[in-house]
Amino acid sequence: MPDTPSPIVVMTHGIFSSRWQFLPLARRLRRDGFDPRLWGYATLRGSNRDYGARFAERLRRLAAERPDATIHLVGHSMGNIVIRCAILAGLPESVGRIVMLAPPNRGSHVARMLGPTHGWISPTLLELTDHAESFVNRLPGATGRGGAGQEVGVLAARHDRVVRPESTRLDDQADHAMIDTWHTGILWRRETAGLVTNFLRTGRFSPATALAESCA
Repeated sequence: MPDTPSPIVVMTHGIFSSRWQFLPLARRLRRDGFDPRLWGYATLRGSNRDYGARFAERLRRLAAERPDATIHLVGHSMGNIVIRCAILAGLPESVGRIVMLAPPNRGSHVARMLGPTHGWISPTLLELTDHAESFVNRLPGATGRGGAGQEVGVLAARHDRVVRPESTRLDDQADHAMIDTWHTGILWRRETAGLVTNFLRTGRFSPATALAESCA
């Protein structure tokens, strides 16, 4: 029998960042049997909808190249808004689970404070504010099922000064967990890699929770 292909994990970064910040997590996921891919974009130009459309197109090409593989997604910070916009643009059927690391799903108070003086640097900064009518708070399909059937797990950083933990939640998330770290540090913690692996394999951050639900 042919070997089962390793699940692909496509990771995308947040604003004022780059894909290389995912390297430590990518190495750990590779050791856990995944095939990590890093997707980068120029965060200071365009909009989250533009980035989401491009990301969705990249995923469709990848699915065509690897029709035998499941494709999971992991985003950090604004990268998760890009993922949500990609969902709206249409994901291939082979996309499996999604893990969001420190996502501004309900906006960022820092973006609100910086917007008036720094919004000219990047239109996406203004899209991330925590105002009730901001771009992120008006996104349709803001549920843990992503509007397309994917299970979504949200991992927050307890000491996050950029996105408050309560702003990370989605109405219909499959699971939510929090670790003792900060906004960017969540990418480099060994604990993060373990929780991401658990969710991608089981749909829950805690293996015990997944086992209990399967036996219920």
